[in-house]
Amino acid sequence: MSDLFSGYETDFKLALADAQTKLEEVYGLNDENRRVELMKLIESLLDDCHDLLDSMILEVQQIATNQRSSFNTKIRSFRTDLDDLKKQLKNVMDDKDRRQLFGSDETNSTNFTQRQKLLNTNASIERSTQRLNEATRTAIESESIGSSILNNLRSQRDQILNARETLSEADTYFT
Repeated sequence: MSDLFSGYETDFKLALADAQTKLEEVYGLNDENRRVELMKLIESLLDDCHDLLDSMILEVQQIATNQRSSFNTKIRSFRTDLDDLKKQLKNVMDDKDRRQLFGSDETNSTNFTQRQKLLNTNASIERSTQRLNEATRTAIESESIGSSILNNLRSQRDQILNARETLSEADTYFT
C-alpha cells in the first residue's frame, strides 16, 4: 500500500514542480500565443495533480485508521500546495483577461470598475463552487465510511445471533 502511495506522491511532486516551473516561465513571456499554450499546459498538469491527489486519498482510505494520520497530513499539505498554484494561475489568467478587456489604455474608469466587479463576482462564484465540490466529496467519503461501519455492525450482529443460537441449543442439551 505505501509503495503505491509513494509512487503517487512522487508523480504528484514532479507534476507540481513542472507546473510551478512553467508558471514562472509565463511571467517572463511577451508572446501572447506562447503564454496561452503554457497556461493550458499548466492547467493540464494541475488536473493531473488533482487526479493523483484523489488516488492518494483512495489509497489512504484502504489502510488502518491508526496509520492514516501521517498520510492525511501529507495529503493536506499537497492540497494546499495545489490550491496555491491554482490561485497563481488564476491570477495570471485574470491579468491576461484584463489586458484583453482594457487593452493597454484604461481611460474609461466606469467600464474598468464594472468589469472589475464582474471579475470579482466570478471569482467568488468559483470559490463557492470549489467549496461545494469539497463538501460533496466529504459527504461521499462520510457515506462510504458509514456504509462500511454498518456492514461491520451487521456482521457482528449475525455473529452474536449465531452465538446465542448455539448457546440455546447447548442449554437444551443440559436441561
